Amino acid sequence: MNKIPVVLISGFLGSGKTTLLLRLLAYAAKRQWRTAVLMNEMGEQDVDGDILSGEMPDLPIEKLLDGCICCTKRDELGQALKSLLDRKPDLVFIETTGVANPEQILEDLQDPSLVDRITIRGKIALADCSKFLEYNSFFASSRELVRTLRGQISFADWIILNKAGECEEKQINKVITSIRKINTTASLSVTDYSRLDEHEMFAALQLQQAGNHSHSSHSSNRQESRSDRLQGSAWTGGEDRSKPGHRDHEGAFNHNEHRHGHVGEAGHGSHSYTGLDTLTLSAPTPFPLEISLIETFLAARGSGLLRAKGYIQLSTGPSLVQWAGSQLAIEPSTLKLQRGYLTLIGHRLDKTRIVQEWEDLLSGVVQ
Repeated sequence: MNKIPVVLISGFLGSGKTTLLLRLLAYAAKRQWRTAVLMNEMGEQDVDGDILSGEMPDLPIEKLLDGCICCTKRDELGQALKSLLDRKPDLVFIETTGVANPEQILEDLQDPSLVDRITIRGKIALADCSKFLEYNSFFASSRELVRTLRGQISFADWIILNKAGECEEKQINKVITSIRKINTTASLSVTDYSRLDEHEMFAALQLQQAGNHSHSSHSSNRQESRSDRLQGSAWTGGEDRSKPGHRDHEGAFNHNEHRHGHVGEAGHGSHSYTGLDTLTLSAPTPFPLEISLIETFLAARGSGLLRAKGYIQLSTGPSLVQWAGSQLAIEPSTLKLQRGYLTLIGHRLDKTRIVQEWEDLLSGVVQ
């Protein structure tokens, strides 16, 4: 029986995982590949899955929400993946949460019920070039969170240093140096908006045509200039990397120390072993909000707010709202909102205060 190739996509919060996934799915669709996606999100509301469904309504998606597939959702990973495999796709993408332990996920994919059905063709990690050094410094006091950041990099066969267009050459080189101290052998592409050569990537993964899951080795590498790197080229690899511990890099996860648990709090969100919290705020649709109010509210959270995303009825209409790297992005949405929501992910969020300030904001709009 031909094994179905699986590509695992990890990366810290706001690094551009879903943007990359959309590009890869679009390329696969042009090649008439039958793709499927397993999507995992920390928050209790599904944002990224709705983005994918909005772009590709017929795409098979299994969604695991409000927890990580390396811990609280671990028991659900196998069944969700089997549901996708039963639809006989040519390729499956797994997008993890921003704080997931990809090594643990890879181990779980070795379950006897899965090993004869899948082959791991790629382990991709994205890093935000504009925030990578800042995050490592900011989270220095959290051993577990630093391990998460470094573990995602050490785990990868291919690293995408994204959002490089916001950075000077000097900063890019510093980040590359930092990454290479963690992972010396993975291919590295420097990109912006997750733009890369999809054809080159699929070739490196040995994904030449739909329905052909044969295995062969492949290796290529070349030096690149800054302009080349921002096109996201220079992939190497392609062999089946389904064995845990394929590489042993500095900063790799110690499985005995991994305690990635989440504890719910009053129905508002969850708290992780890393000190990261999630909090979902509700936004009634009859009262459209101004973009400036949303931006001021999020900016007031300070450096502790790492990510925010959701669908809200703004004065300009239903909108996808995203906050990453202290920047707000707004996109019009065709999603019919019964009730808007905004999920916040941050470092030790003061949930009581945030909820009160959000209610005060809404109260002002109602009046």
